[in-house]
Amino acid sequence: MSQGSTNYTNSPGSNADQAEITYGFVAPDWKDLDEILIYPTVPILFFSLLGIITNMINILVFVKMGIRDTTTVSMLALAVSDFLCCSLSLWTYLCFTPAFRDLPNLSFRPTEVAIETGTNFRPYMTRTGALITAFITLERCLCVVRPMKVRNIITLKMTRITIVVVYAVTILPFVAHPLHTTLGWKFDPDLNKTLLGAVRINLPISAILIQINAILCGFIYLLLASIIIVVCTLFLVISLVRSSRWRDAVRNQTQAPHGKTLDLNSNRPSKEIRLIKIVVAIALLFIICHLPGTIVIFIFPVTLNYIEQGRFYQSSILLQGFLFAFEVVNNSVNFFIYYSMGTKFRVVFRQLLGLKETKT
Repeated sequence: MSQGSTNYTNSPGSNADQAEITYGFVAPDWKDLDEILIYPTVPILFFSLLGIITNMINILVFVKMGIRDTTTVSMLALAVSDFLCCSLSLWTYLCFTPAFRDLPNLSFRPTEVAIETGTNFRPYMTRTGALITAFITLERCLCVVRPMKVRNIITLKMTRITIVVVYAVTILPFVAHPLHTTLGWKFDPDLNKTLLGAVRINLPISAILIQINAILCGFIYLLLASIIIVVCTLFLVISLVRSSRWRDAVRNQTQAPHGKTLDLNSNRPSKEIRLIKIVVAIALLFIICHLPGTIVIFIFPVTLNYIEQGRFYQSSILLQGFLFAFEVVNNSVNFFIYYSMGTKFRVVFRQLLGLKETKT
């Protein structure tokens, strides 16, 4: 598998610039790339900063709510993953912006440090979020299919173990990258000083591990998560539609005296339906934001491998920038779903701000 096919980061510097310091390819002409990277960079920086703020709020609210149910644990883990993704995105693109990259008297090479500390690590956190989202949708499906048995199937302990395993299987493979290149001090003859940058180690096993990681994070994890999310989301949407039709039919047939409609919804069913809607919204957001990148990864990998080194290289960089932007949007806007659709989340958030509760 070539270097082009192992690029699943959808971020700047993951091809030619990394190749310069790692694989020996020709470095990009930053003057030309700056003109096209400005288009995805602005929204990426904005949504990365937004995501850092909103996910910090999500974490605080979920902790305040109390980690006493499986869904809260999963959503807290998703918020942590999204927070890390947005932080790495902001750091990476900040280092690649000309205003920061070309600052004088820096003691490090921004692009090289960004690749080693941000670009290489971010896809692992992205896949972590994808697998957690898949677990959330799968859990909600089981609640619909086996509502009486799901509490025995998916317990709080089992959920915590699952989250730990998901983080482990997605983050541990990152160890392969420091075995290939790492950060170190090296002399820059142009500036006549020593700078912190990428230093090639290139252990024989590292190349094999990186190829395996590319298959795992670039294909298997994404494919597995996408299939689970799409199938479970379709099932939940169908379940919501059927439930809505059933309630409408019963409401029309069941009337209280004096023309008043009987209350058919107890508190628990209402909360369950609201939670299903939140999960569906999160899943649909994931599908919409990751669909373009998934299509590129699974349908056009060979084509991208060619154009990244050919005449359409700049176009491929622009495409990857926008795919990266879609992922950052997915990492940053869950707060608005929770706030608009989650009554308890909204109440706790307003309490954190010292605001009075509003009737909904």
